[in-house]
Amino acid sequence: MTRQNLIFCNNILHMYTGHMINAWRSHTSGISQKILLIMATAAITLSMPACIKDNAHENSTETSRKNNVASETAPTITGKTFEHGDFNLNDHKGKPVLINFWFPSCPPCRAEMPDLQTVYENYIHKVVFIGVQQLGMDSAANGQAFVRGLGITYPNIPDVESQIQTDYEIYSFPSTIFLNKNHKIVRTWTGIIHEQQLAQQLDELLES
Repeated sequence: MTRQNLIFCNNILHMYTGHMINAWRSHTSGISQKILLIMATAAITLSMPACIKDNAHENSTETSRKNNVASETAPTITGKTFEHGDFNLNDHKGKPVLINFWFPSCPPCRAEMPDLQTVYENYIHKVVFIGVQQLGMDSAANGQAFVRGLGITYPNIPDVESQIQTDYEIYSFPSTIFLNKNHKIVRTWTGIIHEQQLAQQLDELLES
């Protein structure tokens, strides 16, 4: 994927975030609002297939950024999981954390989730897993059905106001954040991450 295509895809993703929709709802009404939403939906529908195709190809190779020093404290994450339980990142201090950002209409997200589930089962007592669904193209109900259909058992929460995505500066999907036991951001992984890569990253976290 070229830099121009990446920027284009990121802009498309921004178009359908909750922040944009909320802005439209705040400043438009009636027919104007409907026209804007229809135009946005059309733009996304026409451009996302190419974006997803490029992104899937890009995900065949490693695309990651490792912080030189684990000094950035992770923003807090709170919310209701699809199972209606409460999740608070601060409750898990002392354990490494994996945060996965996804949405149901994202084919690469679907492709990597079985590997996430497998690794979760192997590290369930050592590492905290939390999935964060980006809303916009899909509803929270879609997300709940999606994870149930794939047999995902680690907790997932919908990012209702896109606040978590904003706090973690997530602009492409899937993306995975790795926190050490002190909840400092150690690595941001953009694109599909497979079982072997996941296990390697978690082993490094546990050894640090």
